[in-house]
Amino acid sequence: MTKSADSRVRECRTCPVRSTSVVCHGAELDPQAFQRLVLRFHLEPRQVLFYEGHPCLGVYVLCAGKAKLSASTPTGHRRIVGIIGPGELIECTGFCDGAIHEVTCEALEISDVCLISRQGYLELLERSPSLAVELLQLVSGAIHPERNGVERYPACKAAGRLAAHLLDIGRRFGQRGPDGITLEIRLSREELAELVGTAPETVIRLLSRFRRERLVATKGSEITILKPDRLGKLANTQAP
Repeated sequence: MTKSADSRVRECRTCPVRSTSVVCHGAELDPQAFQRLVLRFHLEPRQVLFYEGHPCLGVYVLCAGKAKLSASTPTGHRRIVGIIGPGELIECTGFCDGAIHEVTCEALEISDVCLISRQGYLELLERSPSLAVELLQLVSGAIHPERNGVERYPACKAAGRLAAHLLDIGRRFGQRGPDGITLEIRLSREELAELVGTAPETVIRLLSRFRRERLVATKGSEITILKPDRLGKLANTQAP
C-alpha cells in the first residue's frame, strides 16, 4: 500500500455507499464496533493501493472514485481484468487467512478506500447470520479475475470485445446526454487494449472505424457512445 490513512476520507456514518454496499451493512449492526475495524485511505489518480502477489491485509472496499484491477499474463504482459466503482468489494481474497493479492489495484481518479480488519469482520459475521448469507451471495456472484478481459467474451473478435467493453462501461459508468452515452471514466488507448486483450494499435484502428461508422465520438480520452444498439449487435450483447 502506498499511502497512509488520510483524515479527508469520510467516516462510515457519513459515507454514501454505507446503505448500498453489502460489505458495509455491518456498520448498520454495530456502528461503533464497525468503525473500529476500518482504516481509511485517500488515493490520488494513478496511485496504486496494492500490488499483485503481495500479502492481503484485510477486506478492501472502494468508497468513492473508480479503480482498475490488473493481473499479469503467463507471457509477462499486464491485462486489465476489472473496473470497479463506489461501494464495490475490491477483491474476494481478503476474507481468507494468509491470502495473497491476485490483482494490482490502481486508482483511475481521486478515490477513497476502506480497509476492514479481516478477523474483526469475521467475528462480526458470527454475530449476524443474515449478513453472512448476504456476503456469501455477493462473493459467490463475483466474477473471478481470470473470467474478465478476453475470457469474458471468448467468441468475439477484437472489434466485438471492444464494443462489448464500451457498452459495459457505459452501462455502469455512463452519463446519458442528448448526443449519447458519455463514459465517465478515462482510459488510455493502452488501457483499453489491456482490457480488450489486443494491441494498442488495434484499439486505435477500431476506434477510428467506430468513429467513421458514427458508432462513437471521441475527444481525447473521452468516449461517447452514439449508437448503443449497433454496438450491441457488433458485440452480440444487449445495449444499455
